[in-house]
Amino acid sequence: MLTLYQAEWCPFSSAVREILTELGLDFVARQVEPWPEQRTALKAAAGSDQIPTLETEDGLFITGTRAIYAYLRELQPWEYAAEHRQRFHDHKEARESDAPGQLVEYFRPDETEEVSASPETAEVVDVPEASQYELRIGDRRVGIAAYHRRQNSNRITFTHTEIDESCEGRGFGSRLAGAALADARRQGLEVLPLCPFMSHYIGTHPEVQDLVPENYRKRAALSA
Repeated sequence: MLTLYQAEWCPFSSAVREILTELGLDFVARQVEPWPEQRTALKAAAGSDQIPTLETEDGLFITGTRAIYAYLRELQPWEYAAEHRQRFHDHKEARESDAPGQLVEYFRPDETEEVSASPETAEVVDVPEASQYELRIGDRRVGIAAYHRRQNSNRITFTHTEIDESCEGRGFGSRLAGAALADARRQGLEVLPLCPFMSHYIGTHPEVQDLVPENYRKRAALSA
């Protein structure tokens, strides 16, 4: 199996992973030390401390995006290559946003108090400077629906939704999604639901499916 020496924060590593996905190639992702001078094991094996570095099945080490691409161009893609390429294009606005950074913060959850309120009592507020809708109970934020919207654009892209653990499974997520979509309709915006939760909500609520562009709705099978 191919081995990719990489780091998640590295855009060149990310680009190589996308092409590996398009080609349908399984690979092992090896994390490396943050600074080149710390990567003594990689340098000893590959002769370089730079990333991305791809180790082929026969033990050849290829360093750098262009060199890796030259090797991968010789390989035959699988039948889903075009669809993965389209999905990559669909997620362009999510990549431009800080969705990964926001999600990483949820790896370090704060201790939360139990929420006794009902979803109907929660307030949904748009916070454009943070590019997210917030679900609040009093002064406490119990959920967010992050989005990306370009200036003067008539489209809003929902990138991810998070609900406080103490509120999960109680309808708070639906309250947040419904209010955010209602506000999008009020503003005359098209909706691109890259967030799995938002996509599921739209797929199970026919009354909001017209907010999604028809071509995306068909590809994502959102119509009920």
